[in-house]
Amino acid sequence: MAARLVQRLPATVQSPHFWLLVAMFAFGALLHYSEWIGLPEFGLSRHTMERVLFLLPITYGGFIYGLRGGLISLGVAALIMLPRVIFMSPAPVDALTETILVLVTGGLINTWFHGYEREKEHRRQAMARLQAAQVELRQHVAVIEKDEQRLAALNAVCSLVSQSLELREVFHLAVDKVMEVMAVDAALIFLLNDRTQELEIEVYKGVSEEFVAGVRRMKVGEGFDGTVAQTGEPLVVKDVTTDPLPSQQVVVREGIRAQLIVPMRSKGKVVGTLGVAKRMPWEFHADEVRLLSSIGYEIGVGLENARLYQETKQALEQLRQSEERYRDLFENASDAIWLHDLEGNIFAANRACERVSGYSSEELKGINVGQLVAEDSKPGIEEIEQGLLQNKPVDHRCEVELVKKGGAKAIVQMTTSLITHEGQSVGFQHAARDVTEERQMQENLRYYLQQLTRTQEEERKRIARELHDDTIQNMIVISRRLDKLASGKGVPAEESAKIVADIKQQIEAALQSLRHFSHDLRPSVLDDLGLLPALELLAGDLERQEVATNFEVTGEARRLLPEVEVMLFRIAQEAVRNIWRHAQASAAELTVEFSDTKVRMSISDNGMGFRLPQRPGDLASSGKLGLAGMHERVRLVGGTLTLKSAPGKGTTVVAEVPL
Repeated sequence: MAARLVQRLPATVQSPHFWLLVAMFAFGALLHYSEWIGLPEFGLSRHTMERVLFLLPITYGGFIYGLRGGLISLGVAALIMLPRVIFMSPAPVDALTETILVLVTGGLINTWFHGYEREKEHRRQAMARLQAAQVELRQHVAVIEKDEQRLAALNAVCSLVSQSLELREVFHLAVDKVMEVMAVDAALIFLLNDRTQELEIEVYKGVSEEFVAGVRRMKVGEGFDGTVAQTGEPLVVKDVTTDPLPSQQVVVREGIRAQLIVPMRSKGKVVGTLGVAKRMPWEFHADEVRLLSSIGYEIGVGLENARLYQETKQALEQLRQSEERYRDLFENASDAIWLHDLEGNIFAANRACERVSGYSSEELKGINVGQLVAEDSKPGIEEIEQGLLQNKPVDHRCEVELVKKGGAKAIVQMTTSLITHEGQSVGFQHAARDVTEERQMQENLRYYLQQLTRTQEEERKRIARELHDDTIQNMIVISRRLDKLASGKGVPAEESAKIVADIKQQIEAALQSLRHFSHDLRPSVLDDLGLLPALELLAGDLERQEVATNFEVTGEARRLLPEVEVMLFRIAQEAVRNIWRHAQASAAELTVEFSDTKVRMSISDNGMGFRLPQRPGDLASSGKLGLAGMHERVRLVGGTLTLKSAPGKGTTVVAEVPL
């Protein structure tokens, strides 16, 4: 009951400060009205000291309970002191004065306490406001820092997109930045395959290989990413287990709960998706959606740039390869090619042009085409060029005489074409084939045929003459002797035997002459035994002409095609005849080498030698019909003939024929 009554009392009455204050007033009143309790006076009257002591409860009341408590304490002190002043003090005026001074002093002290408390409260409130401002500032700073991080991430992705055109590098760095800024557990990038209309995972981080295998491909409209690819709108999933959209089981097994997926666009078209995930329920804020959408947009732009870069790179590579092929064809073409502008100034020439003209490429670039063309050929070229400029039907080919460096001339077959750029004529391209040697060879061939025909006729005359002078005469003599023997008139037996012996001798001489002719025309040993025995006979013929001859065969000897054996024999026959007729040699060597791919025949001597013409085609015109014939024979079977000779250094003839 007493406890309940105490609980109902005001909180002020329950405070120990209240009862201490009551005790102080009670003690002061006791001192003030009691005559038997004394205090040290410190030079004051006894009641003055007692009145001064009332300042303690007055000050304590104001200190504990504020201005109101101080005023109440001041009133209580006045009520205690005034009865004595009025009724009991022997000097009422002095007592009243002292009482007023004590009350005024107490009031001033309480007023100072009140002002101090107010100032203290103002400071506390100011401190609280300052602390609140600091908290708010920290929040703003945190927001700014977070925005700065997001802006930095966006700038980093933009920088990657602008600086790098390697998609995988951009994707990986972008995923790292997104995970760092958004504090997520996983991030994935899917690209849309236009052909199959499927999303294919391109980059992932923070997920298992099992998860990747389960979502490697998904149709548009399937799952969360497929939905984003279909709608083209961001998708926020707070919790995949409670979301109305059906989620794949692999997502649940991976422990993914919250997802934010945004589309990646290029030229207004969805090209893929960018998604982040947390392994706990989470609500992504609008600024996070905007940040990821911006990054997805930048990656989409980067994807388009990379595709354009790859296409441009491929086009440039194809152009470079085409250019290289053209340059290779241009530089390594067997025909001379040069390009000049409409004024005739040459600005490009290949290596074959150097061989034809005698000028280097650098020298050709500094001259006019008029310096290369002989005066007689200029009208024909000008007619072709004017026809091309006027788009008239003209024959692009003509035969031109070029003036080489040093003044020598060359004959070329030239083809002219017009060079245009953006529909404008800018110059001409000439492709020229040097036919000087061909023309010379044609002339030499005509001369060779004339000389060969003449030689054949002379050979026929010689054979006819020798047959008439030798063989036929022998036959006539034999015929007459046979007639005489057949008549049997007056011919003794001894004379008949002598006639028969003469006839036999004449027949043997005729046969020897016929064998000689037959051997010259075609030795039978070549057909019967082959090339090597026939060549050995030729070496023996040289020995009989007092020329020391060494015949050697290397490799695995074997028979060749008949036409090849005849060709090699005729070359060797002509070379042997030249040795004993013209070379004045004392020694010769005939070598045949067999290999798996070719046969090589070499005939050399230590004779007087001769000066070779510059071109093989000049052999006939210089009187070397036998050597010219060697060249023609070996060309008929696809072989090559090499001549080496110099005055006083002998001659070597080498024929090579592929097998």
